[in-house]
Amino acid sequence: MRLSPFLLERWFAKYEFEVKYNLCASCASSTNTAELLHLAGENAANEYLHLDLDYTQNPGNPRLRKEISRLYQNQQPEDIQVTIGASEAIYLLMNCLVQPGDNIVVQYPIYQSLFEVASSIGAEVRCWHLDENFNLDLDKLPQLIDEQTKMVVVNYPHSPTGAMISIEQQQRLIQIIEKNDCYLISDEVYAGIVYNPTHELPRAADLSSLAVSIGDLTKPWGLGGLRVGWLASKQPELLEKCSAMRDYTTMCNAAPAEYLSSIAVQYSEEILPQKIELARQNIKTWQQFCEQHPGVFSWIPPKGGFTAFPKIELDVNVDNFCRKLAEEYSVLLMPGSTFGSDQHIRIGFGNNSTQFEEGLELFSKFINSYRKI
Repeated sequence: MRLSPFLLERWFAKYEFEVKYNLCASCASSTNTAELLHLAGENAANEYLHLDLDYTQNPGNPRLRKEISRLYQNQQPEDIQVTIGASEAIYLLMNCLVQPGDNIVVQYPIYQSLFEVASSIGAEVRCWHLDENFNLDLDKLPQLIDEQTKMVVVNYPHSPTGAMISIEQQQRLIQIIEKNDCYLISDEVYAGIVYNPTHELPRAADLSSLAVSIGDLTKPWGLGGLRVGWLASKQPELLEKCSAMRDYTTMCNAAPAEYLSSIAVQYSEEILPQKIELARQNIKTWQQFCEQHPGVFSWIPPKGGFTAFPKIELDVNVDNFCRKLAEEYSVLLMPGSTFGSDQHIRIGFGNNSTQFEEGLELFSKFINSYRKI
């Protein structure tokens, strides 16, 4: 395997911990340990402090798998494979399903590892491009599939655009997958984060045995530091393959992370609405910001997730624009080049509102100075 540099993660590696205001993070505001233990009741802190720090089970702690399975309609604990974040879930899936000579069809733009790992194995990547309004044309999908197609990869709610598909489109997607006997890999790390309940989608793994759902605690719950993700599938043979491959990657998760993750998933109804409301406020603030700077951005508000993908209408090099903003104003945006676009930026709405507003104030000064150059 020869993996190309992960453009988005390399950008974060350079700037994420150097700037004061990160305005492009794709996750909710962070949740801390004290908040989780408080939700779990008076005995939780003592239990946490007395956890054994030995190896844990490869498929995941039984309690955690049970709580995750409750996020689905048709999944049982044995249908869940816990992983180190969604990143490991993607890595395991691609290595267990894809061989040289296969091809995969990938919604584009999309998180790089969802196609890069398969490409490094020797698969052909066929991009299924969103249109300028970030919609998918389902009529084009059958034209991209042939006998060597191993999987179709989608992400909803979508990062970086915040777009959604309808339930009817999702059902048609499942029909196309089943007709062609290939997998649907559904990146659902933002599942549960929508701004209108009518836009919520069923989890793909609940709809077909050929669909595999990828989940993660980073985005909705703001728990990236726990590094807990998972796969959900009704195919025990696939989960066993992923478990066996995991013997060569991370083997298992950390006991403290699994304990806290179990609490987070159990109390989702207490945690997630707060994260959504915070993002909703930041979206309104961003809209006001764009109105204060006419002619700078055109954008489509997100229907789900914590990101949007505004187009910069100025005649600028977007990479240099974002680099200058980070290095001179300590404000971080994600250049669209990390998603294959040289006209867009990714902005994130999960941040603390005060931090978001302060970052935009500096961004405003930057824009005003930039336009004078």
